Amino acid sequence: MNSSIYEEICTDDKDVKRYGIMVRNTCLIGDTFFMANPDPKQEIINKLSRLLLPRVSASNDKAEGERTLRFLKERCIPGRQVHFVLFEDKMGQQIHFTCYIVQDAVGNWQFRGAAGDGVTGTPGPVVEQGWANLGGGGMPDHFYAGGYVADHGLDVVRVRLVAENGTVIEDIVEDGIVLFLTDQLVTLPIEAEIYDRSGKLVYQHRVLG
Repeated sequence: MNSSIYEEICTDDKDVKRYGIMVRNTCLIGDTFFMANPDPKQEIINKLSRLLLPRVSASNDKAEGERTLRFLKERCIPGRQVHFVLFEDKMGQQIHFTCYIVQDAVGNWQFRGAAGDGVTGTPGPVVEQGWANLGGGGMPDHFYAGGYVADHGLDVVRVRLVAENGTVIEDIVEDGIVLFLTDQLVTLPIEAEIYDRSGKLVYQHRVLG
């Protein structure tokens, strides 16, 4: 899985009222308008709501019949953030997104891309190995990735990504999730190394490219 999604934002009165975003925070990137927000999480809510998930509410609890968007994990470096979020619709169906945002010169956050999948729980092929089911983008100089890790009883605690150009990024598995973010150059393909609690490499496979 390797995909990015972007959106066009209209600056009419209806959009401003619905999402609580000031038109003065609008900036132009190429031929597409992106509306920046000083709150990074609100920026993600606004963009996912507009693009794919109408009437989403950010919450840790879900009342019957509601659509919810939960923030499960994040990684931050200066001027960049990646968030792993989980959307659940009224029927209980779930989709996760790895969302990438960047900070502009005045301190506002802009949604720059995301990778999503409808698979939650135990990802990967039916093999008795550790497996990282990742989506991402931004290569070569805005790399981000995230997803679920299959454990298969191997006590997997760490995933290391090794890019073709030698860049290495690691993350600790938390609630089955890993996130990766770097300002280093990253070129494809990328291999995932899966490690257990003792530091043993239990499996290795290509994740992107």
